[in-house]
Amino acid sequence: MVLKEAFSAMVNTVAADASTKSDTRAAYVELSAAILAFVASVVIIAFIGKWLWNSIVLDLFTIARPARSVWQIIGLAVFVHLITGR
Repeated sequence: MVLKEAFSAMVNTVAADASTKSDTRAAYVELSAAILAFVASVVIIAFIGKWLWNSIVLDLFTIARPARSVWQIIGLAVFVHLITGR
């Protein structure tokens, strides 16, 4: 629900800033590129994070267990984000 509202707000902002049809198209292309870049960065960070967790953290801390999927790494990133507030 929050993502839907955020996406609607972005689309409304893009539509309000564009005065002509070509400006609207350019704004939607820019918005699509930003969303694609965000998704690509999350995927890259998740795979690199899983590799680092399994190859580095497991060697340093005996209490840690291996990450079985990238979803665990994404969940860890969200958890850290919620705790730190950044």
